[in-house]
Amino acid sequence: MPTNLSNKPLQDALSSIAEFQRLTTDIPYERKGILFSEMFFFWLCARTVKPQRILESGRARGQSTLILSHCFPDAEIISVEYDSNSPDVLVASERLKGRDNVQQLFGDATRLLPKIAQTGDIAIIDGPKGYRGLRLALHLLSQGKMPFVFMHDTAIDSPERRYLSQRMPETSYSDLPAFSEIAHSLDQGVWDELPNDHRWTPTGAPAAGYGFSLACLPYAHNRNYQWLRLLAILDGLNHRLLRR
Repeated sequence: MPTNLSNKPLQDALSSIAEFQRLTTDIPYERKGILFSEMFFFWLCARTVKPQRILESGRARGQSTLILSHCFPDAEIISVEYDSNSPDVLVASERLKGRDNVQQLFGDATRLLPKIAQTGDIAIIDGPKGYRGLRLALHLLSQGKMPFVFMHDTAIDSPERRYLSQRMPETSYSDLPAFSEIAHSLDQGVWDELPNDHRWTPTGAPAAGYGFSLACLPYAHNRNYQWLRLLAILDGLNHRLLRR
């Protein structure tokens, strides 16, 4: 797969947006969920490898889980949520009722996902956030089993985005203007969920980037992911110290 959206995925966005709308037409947006445009980006990238299993870290109210279930009906969706006592659990359970290809698990995804990962799986991380999420992504890639790992909340001004831009420039993002110009229409009616500086504007993509941003980290054979993970640990410590 191309590693940026100036190539085939962008061309696919133009020709495939109607199909994605058909797959998700009966799914209402649930607050705190990944945007439809971001899941469209996920679908375009992930379908190129036809995954049999998708591992999800951070289910919350089941928004992305439900979309995954509809868009990949032949795949097993294994979703891990950390807090079994969260009020979101009942919301997700009700929304996912009858979705036979979804497993709803509870536990620490940083420990569970690397244990259950199999060759050909792909993963989407929407919790833990920040550098913990980045370290989980790099751990999964270090196993050499996954062609893609996706991370949510990688906005342009985030430390994780700076890390990826500097050390993994092959990463693609859902907030790139050329893609969000096509995909932002999928989110009409839910823009109030976004901070003002991340909403689509009449003049185009905002400087801060559209949406929450979903990153696609493709596996690269020439990458030393153990070393990259160590750097992420050091960068995370430095970030915390600077914040103090």
